[in-house]
Amino acid sequence: MEINRYLFKQVLYWLLVSTLSMIGIVWLGQALQLIELLVNKGAAMSQFLTLTFLAVPLWLMAILPIGGMAGVVVVLNKLQSDREIIAMYAAGMSNFKIARAPLAVGVLLTIFLYINSVLILPLTYSGYKSIISSLRTSAPIVTLQEGVFTDITKGLTIFISDRKGQNSFDNIFAHDTRNNGTITEIIAESGEIDMASSPPRLRFFNGVRSEFATDTKKTTILEFKSYNLSLTQENQSNRQRALDYNELPIHTLLQGDAASEHYSREMRAEGHYRLASPLLGLSLVVIGIVSVLGSSYKRTGQWKFIIGAVGIAILVQILTITSRGAVINEPAAFPLIYLAAGGPGLIGLWILRPKYRRLKVEAA
Repeated sequence: MEINRYLFKQVLYWLLVSTLSMIGIVWLGQALQLIELLVNKGAAMSQFLTLTFLAVPLWLMAILPIGGMAGVVVVLNKLQSDREIIAMYAAGMSNFKIARAPLAVGVLLTIFLYINSVLILPLTYSGYKSIISSLRTSAPIVTLQEGVFTDITKGLTIFISDRKGQNSFDNIFAHDTRNNGTITEIIAESGEIDMASSPPRLRFFNGVRSEFATDTKKTTILEFKSYNLSLTQENQSNRQRALDYNELPIHTLLQGDAASEHYSREMRAEGHYRLASPLLGLSLVVIGIVSVLGSSYKRTGQWKFIIGAVGIAILVQILTITSRGAVINEPAAFPLIYLAAGGPGLIGLWILRPKYRRLKVEAA
């Protein structure tokens, strides 16, 4: 029917508008943290854009269900205000027939959320965490000033006498206490910073390196023509990064961790949550439909019912999140996650079934 195509396009349009608006709000909050990290580490603008793109699938898991509900409420409330829904009732359409297009959007939304949760999210979030980890372990970008002791990282101080270029220096001194049990000092005629290497390194030329062992009280002196010093701790840059649960495939989460019972419970609870949370896409859409079609028409509008529906939607999301914590403590209670995410949708569909179509008109 033409009316179904119209409603589908309108709901989809307002879904995109509300989703993009909420992504923008979330992005502003995250951008402040990312910009501070990128500026301190001297990262390029392309990395900032890449991090933003890779974080979007995680945001969509929470934003899309809300956006779907917002789109449905905006479209149906406008039809209700213009009394077009009353005309649809007069034409013999039931609540369920009117809701077909919004429900189709909810089903497509849920399908996309499943694809996002199962396939897209682990890949993109893994890339996001890898870049963040790489930036945090890289050396900060600092300006070495002539005649000033500069702390590059914790435990590494550098002094230069003369600057020859952006990353080239004469008469350079370094004091390194990052390695436990040793104090290293380097004096060289010249040096340069190699930012292209990973991790970044400071190269000394024609100098002396002395290393004092605090346990044995012995000092080792080495003359060199060329010597490289890492600007980050080697153990920090080479250490394997612990994976976030959002980076793991769902089948890995459901298998758990045989080495730890606690982590095994957390992983299985996260796996069930990743499988259940896409159901919120359909449930919140149904809640939005019921808030408009399931209430009687009033000339003053449906805002009381809409506000109540928003409260129910927030409660449903809270219950879905808290049920994950309950499953960690009691693994056998994992159906609670699916019930919290999908139960409200089933109740809403029961309310909308054709048997209970009614038309009420109340005075304001």
